[in-house]
Amino acid sequence: MEMLLVVALLAVLAAVVVPNLDSGDDQRLEVAAGEVREALRFARAEALRRQQGVLLDAESSPGRLKVLDTDCTSMGSPKVVNDPRTKRAFDVDVTGGPFSAGVVVTPRFMVGGNAWGGVIFNAAGVASAACQVTGMSNKGAPETGSGVVLSRGNRQVTIALDVATGRVTGP
Repeated sequence: MEMLLVVALLAVLAAVVVPNLDSGDDQRLEVAAGEVREALRFARAEALRRQQGVLLDAESSPGRLKVLDTDCTSMGSPKVVNDPRTKRAFDVDVTGGPFSAGVVVTPRFMVGGNAWGGVIFNAAGVASAACQVTGMSNKGAPETGSGVVLSRGNRQVTIALDVATGRVTGP
């Protein structure tokens, strides 16, 4: 009888614990999605504020998003833009935080069926070009379906970028 009671208790405990293990993936994806949305919106806002092109780099450092003061045509070392609130460089480690660890960040700024790792917002706040950041080359105007895909395990979410308006949407 005692053995049956212990087995029943363990079954109830397992039924409660196992679903909570999966919800960690959802929470980590939600945190990472918030960081990506914030980075895209910040890059757009900086382009509007500065009245010049600003590059969101999601390619040169995997899992990190940087906002750079460049139009992706200048060779050399572009400067990371400072966040006016914190006065520090806007360089977000999406996958290294304690609440988003294990999330894979895949930039997909599409041009001609190819995905590139950066997007340039022009002075009007519109996504004006996709960029191959490692080679600092402009690949042309991004197409519908551009954004950033986040995945962890078998779950994934997409932060979409409306290329016509610069609006950022996603979970």
